[in-house]
Amino acid sequence: MQAAAYEKLTQSFRNHPKLTKSVHIFNRVLTGMVFAAYPLLLLYLAAEREKTLYLSVIVPLDGFLIVSVFRYLFNRQRPYERYDFKPAIPKDTKGKSFPSRHVFSAAVIAVTFLVQRNPILVGLGAGLIVAALIIGVIRVIAGVHYVSDVLAAWACAGIGWIIYAIFL
Repeated sequence: MQAAAYEKLTQSFRNHPKLTKSVHIFNRVLTGMVFAAYPLLLLYLAAEREKTLYLSVIVPLDGFLIVSVFRYLFNRQRPYERYDFKPAIPKDTKGKSFPSRHVFSAAVIAVTFLVQRNPILVGLGAGLIVAALIIGVIRVIAGVHYVSDVLAAWACAGIGWIIYAIFL
């Protein structure tokens, strides 16, 4: 997206502070929900002595570390830095935009639920996929990530899915 596109996309937030606050709250709630679900899943898998526990720790952890190192090395500017505007959600990080670590983490957690053999966990995973999609949209419309940051995060989570498919 170009500067004019981000200007237009974020204009409604600048004009409506209540909308900005609502998006910020929604982002925090969804993110918190996804990240709270993950340790609960791991506790459940440990209690049930599920053989998926090991991979359910290793795949998200390794992915998170790889994404973090790549972000550090690539160090892409964020939209609000490049186009000099205030993002719709509080953020002052410089660089490290590509790929979105929030979206990657939410997506790989959702995938981790989806690969379990328990139908209830799979159902929760489907809900978490929706939450991860919404988090991705929020990150873009808030001006803290580019669409390509979010798509790259989903691609990285897809690699996690492939790893699960190979080893489970």
